[in-house]
Amino acid sequence: MKHINQFDLAFVVDTTASMSNLIHAAQKQLVQVIDALADGNDVDMRLGIVEYRDHPPQDNMVSRVYPFTDDSAKAKKTIKALKVDGGGDAPEAVFAGVVSALRKLEWRANARRIAVLVGDAPPHGVGAAGDGFPNGCPSGETIQSVAAKAEEANVTLYAIGLNRSVKPHFGLMSTLTGGQFFEANEGNAAIEKLKQVLQTEFGQLTFDRQVLTAWSSSLEPNVDALADALGSTPPTVASAVSRLQSRALL
Repeated sequence: MKHINQFDLAFVVDTTASMSNLIHAAQKQLVQVIDALADGNDVDMRLGIVEYRDHPPQDNMVSRVYPFTDDSAKAKKTIKALKVDGGGDAPEAVFAGVVSALRKLEWRANARRIAVLVGDAPPHGVGAAGDGFPNGCPSGETIQSVAAKAEEANVTLYAIGLNRSVKPHFGLMSTLTGGQFFEANEGNAAIEKLKQVLQTEFGQLTFDRQVLTAWSSSLEPNVDALADALGSTPPTVASAVSRLQSRALL
């Protein structure tokens, strides 16, 4: 029962030199996201950070992972300490950054899992101008393969584009996972969307706990029987069951 309100949130951030004029605004926006989601929500939230740059020889650092923490002050300190450097050509190691978040962060089994991608340059291998790897990303990844990995990991990807050139690529990658793309000036909209996701997922925790208990104690659970037992309606119970199943609680 203690796992029912777990929420894991990862930020995947471009820290190449092209972000020099944007990094402070991005950092401020991410801190605002943390504060908004932590305020008044009955969730057990952990925060992870991944910074990415580029593949050799463009850069010697492809990505760096900062593990999940339940200390929001520590996470905000890490975000504020991010420094920009390197890069090389125009596109960056976007795919490697997202995959590092999916594969190298230790997501909890029963958590609602969300990653937020923030950057100003498109990935390699998508036909962007000035791509030093014209035959595809050195990681071997594509928009579709990264989205598939996110689906396998049960992670929904949202993206904040700090340059309009990333919209087609960040937008497709996020929507393929069930997420959404936001322009840089839509920071408040991104925050409101994430708050809405949390409200949808965790806004009925008391009822979800009742459904979980009733379902787990029944030899042959079904929605209609649970609705009768709980004095509710089948659609309401079905929604709760869907939420619980999505996080492997049933």
